Amino acid sequence: MIRRVRYDVQLARGAPMKLRTILVAIAILGTVLHPAAAQAKKRTTQVDAPPLERVLSGRSMQSNAVLSDVIARKPEMPLGPQDILISYEIAMSLVAEKTSADVSVIVQAQQTNQITRERAEYLVLQSYQMAMMQYQVLSALHDVLKNDIDEAAGQQARQSLKATSSDTVLVAPFPGSAAASR
Repeated sequence: MIRRVRYDVQLARGAPMKLRTILVAIAILGTVLHPAAAQAKKRTTQVDAPPLERVLSGRSMQSNAVLSDVIARKPEMPLGPQDILISYEIAMSLVAEKTSADVSVIVQAQQTNQITRERAEYLVLQSYQMAMMQYQVLSALHDVLKNDIDEAAGQQARQSLKATSSDTVLVAPFPGSAAASR
């Protein structure tokens, strides 16, 4: 009888542990399987785009002209490093031209007594300082890019030199062969 009671107590103590283990297992399975079931099914069929004429056929004449104009345009190619260098040089010359134009407007305003001599000097100095800052920034960008281009060209030349020298095969006959005696 004592053994029977001890066995029942052990069963009673183990039941919540088994129940807890089962509940944890169900919770884990539920969290793993729920997102997998909720994902949309992937379709493997490929759909080709309808022909352009078919898309444009249902539109008015005006929209056909606009769409055909948009379709006919070729996309612009991105600028290369040399193009950017040229744009820096153009921008530097535009800064100089703008400064010259600003100074001439200030001088003309001072000559017609629209501004005082002191005010004209101040405006000329401000225009000059602004132009110098812009010019120095553009010049620095130009120099950095020019240096990068030169380094890239040097590396490319070294790599092509390595490629041509490593592709060369030197064939030397063995000392005792017939080709060596000739």
